[in-house]
Amino acid sequence: MSSRSQSGVSASTTPLLDRISGPADVRRLAPHELTALSSEIREFLVEAVSKTGGHLGPNLGVVELTIALHRVFDSPRDRLLWDTGHQSYVHKLLTGRKDFTQLRSRGGMSGYPSQEESDHDVIENSHASTALSYADGFAKAHRLRGLTDRHVVAVIGDGALTGGMAWEALNNISATKDLPLVIVVNDNGRSYAPTRGGLAEHLTTLRTTQGYERFLEWGKDRLRGTPVIGTPLLDTLHGAKKGLKDFVAPQGMFEDLGLKYVGPVDGHDLVAVESALRRAKAFGGPVIVHCITQKGKGHAPAEQHELDQFHAIGAVSSQKKPAGPSWTSVFSDEMVRVGAEREDVVGITAAMLQ
Repeated sequence: MSSRSQSGVSASTTPLLDRISGPADVRRLAPHELTALSSEIREFLVEAVSKTGGHLGPNLGVVELTIALHRVFDSPRDRLLWDTGHQSYVHKLLTGRKDFTQLRSRGGMSGYPSQEESDHDVIENSHASTALSYADGFAKAHRLRGLTDRHVVAVIGDGALTGGMAWEALNNISATKDLPLVIVVNDNGRSYAPTRGGLAEHLTTLRTTQGYERFLEWGKDRLRGTPVIGTPLLDTLHGAKKGLKDFVAPQGMFEDLGLKYVGPVDGHDLVAVESALRRAKAFGGPVIVHCITQKGKGHAPAEQHELDQFHAIGAVSSQKKPAGPSWTSVFSDEMVRVGAEREDVVGITAAMLQ
C-alpha cells in the first residue's frame, strides 16, 4: 500500500494527485477534496525530494497557496510568475509534471521554472527580486494587445521582497491604477534563514496583528453602550479609519504606494486563500495579497529543523561517489584565511549565510 493511500485515501480509490494532469482538473475538485490533495502532495514531495535532493521546505510551505492559485486563475492564459523559483515544485505537479526521478539532474526536470518544460512556466528565475518587473511588463503588454480579460500574478517571498528591484517595480506598478495584477507575498518570515531588516519587521507586525476590523467591531460594541459621547466617538473613529488602520494593522506602507492590500491571510487555509485571491482578481487594479505560510509545513522533521527548516536537502540514499569540495566551501575557506590576516575585510551575503 502506498504512503498516499495510508494518509486517508482508500486503497481502492485512485489518489487525487493521479487524477491531476493540469489546472482544469484542480478546478474540478470539490472543496472537501482539497485537504486530501494537499496531504497527497506533501507526501509525494517528501518521498520524491528525499531521493533526489532539492528544495523541500519551501515547497511544503506553498501547497495550499499553489492549489488556490490554480483554482482562481487560468494558467497559462493568466500568467503565474514565481520570483522564488525553487518554490515551483507544487506548480509543476499541478501542471502535469510528475516525474521527479531526475529532479535537478541532466535530462530531468529543472528545480526552477523552465519554459522548455511547460507553457505554464513563463520566466526562468530563482530569487532575484525580478518577478514584479516581469509582471508589470506582462500586464501592460496584455493591455497594449487589447487582452483585457487576462490577469498576471506574481508570487514573491518575503526574502525576495527586500530586493531593490522589487521596490522599483512596485513604484511602477502603483502608477497604473487599473492594472489587473495580483502580487502574492508568500511570507514565512525566512529566506534561507530568518529574514532581517526594516521590511521584515514591518511584515512581522502584520503577521502578529489581530486585525483592524476585529478591533473596530470591539470598539463599536463598547461605544454604542456609552451614553452621550458614544455616538460622536464612533463617528470620529470612522473618520479616522485610515489612521486607525495604520495604527492597529500597519499595512499602510503598501496602500500609500497606491496598492490595495488584502490580508494577512492564513496561507494554509485553502478557503481563506482562495477567497482572498478571488477578491483580488475582481478588484480591477494592482492588489497585494499577504499570505502567512510555514516553511516545511506538514513534515515534522522540517518544521522542527531550526537552522533552515529543510530549505534544501541532499539525496538520502545517494549512491554517487563523494563529490569534491564545492566552490562555496573553497571560497569560504579562502575568505576566512584572508580575514584572519586583514581586519579591513568584510564579507557580505545576500541570503545564504550558512
